[in-house]
Amino acid sequence: MILICLARTSFKVSIMWGAKLVKKYSQSEVIDLLDAMKKKAQHILSLVKVVEKEASSTNFAMYDDFTKKISDFETLSILVDTRLKNLSLASNGSGNLQKQFNSLMVDVVHGEIKAGMKFLFVCTSTSRLPLGSENLFSNELRRLYRAQQEMSLPKYETLLDEETLHDMSIAQLILQEIIEKAPRLLNFDAA
Repeated sequence: MILICLARTSFKVSIMWGAKLVKKYSQSEVIDLLDAMKKKAQHILSLVKVVEKEASSTNFAMYDDFTKKISDFETLSILVDTRLKNLSLASNGSGNLQKQFNSLMVDVVHGEIKAGMKFLFVCTSTSRLPLGSENLFSNELRRLYRAQQEMSLPKYETLLDEETLHDMSIAQLILQEIIEKAPRLLNFDAA
């Protein structure tokens, strides 16, 4: 067994050849992170309404802030998902915690799809993207595509309501239109 200690932290990593060491987490640790995730989700869903109402082709700062909040949520969701997968055997109710996690993911990704559609609709309604928006546009195209892929996972199927399914269909149409317009909207010839 090899034990690695980092000098300035109390962080220790154990590596065993041929064996898998996985830290187990208590239910209270997962619940605390799920509570933080709920708060972030509520904030994001309130921002979705603002983005839908105030999005314009001349102001991308608000949308950029929204995508940063989404990124923070995604990072937290990775932590929660890892802890859910590694709950200690003594923890009861892991199924309920997983359902809460899945529900939060669906709510936020649906909000992300709605806000992304609005942003992309604003972008595609113009013949040229405003200066500096190409990077944001490209990122959002990838984000919307990834969100659709995420919602297609079997673990979320039962949580998708009609509105979410409808928005996913519209997002697919927007993606198709953007893919057709992409050469005119983005300069792929630049080195």
